[in-house]
Order: sequence, then C-alpha cells, then structure tokens
Amino acid sequence: MDDSTLTTAISDLLEREPFPTDRAALLLDSLAVRHGIDSRRVFWWAGAPLMDREIQYEGSEEGLSCLSALLADVHGEICLVASEERAPPWPVWALRPGEVIPLLGELPFFEYFLVLDGGAMLLFDTHHNTLVVSRE
Repeated sequence: MDDSTLTTAISDLLEREPFPTDRAALLLDSLAVRHGIDSRRVFWWAGAPLMDREIQYEGSEEGLSCLSALLADVHGEICLVASEERAPPWPVWALRPGEVIPLLGELPFFEYFLVLDGGAMLLFDTHHNTLVVSRE
C-alpha cells in the first residue's frame, strides 16, 4: 500500500484529514528533539535512545491485543503517525483513545507510531512485529 493510498484509507475511516503538513512537521521536529531521535531517520524506533520497553508479538491480532493493554489507561488525545517505512514527512492524525484499535484493525499492517501523554511517550509498531516504547 503506497502512502497516498494509506493516507486516504485512514482519512476515510476517521472521516477527517491528517494535520496540515506544517503542523505535522512542527510536531515531529519537537518529538525528535524530546526523544533524542535524528529526525532524518526512516526508522525512528531504531534510533530512540530513550527506549523503555520492547514487546514482541506473533501476528496482528496479538499485536492489537498488546497495544490495547498498553493503551488501557490512556485518556487524552493520541496522535497517529503513519511512517510506513518511508522518510519523513509523515501524515499525522489526532485520535481519541477508543478510535485507535478499531482503526488499526480495519487496515492492512503498516509501520506507525503513536504519540501519547503530550509527546512524553512514543509507541512504535515496527515491521519486526515489535512494539517499542520510548519515554522521555
């Protein structure tokens, strides 16, 4: 799935567009600084010096179950960044906690990360079937 098809699919399912490009870029730049990540990297999770935890999973159902458990106590806005193994810039959407799992369950696997706690935590889903948590 190319990134334009993915972006359209996510926007259609959410019934809203991603952040404007300049707003997304500002958010991504601030997250890279906060988490000590080189913003030019394609795989931010591989260069996250503040990596706190890794969770391996077998398939998409198990991955969604693990993700659901990690999000159980989240009540604030979550940002979804569809990185899809491409260099930035990436599309970013604001989601309510209850939207995350149903949305991801409707889409084919893609590489993404979630921004939680106002950017203090990043939760990456990698192409290695691994959830990676970075906390500042």
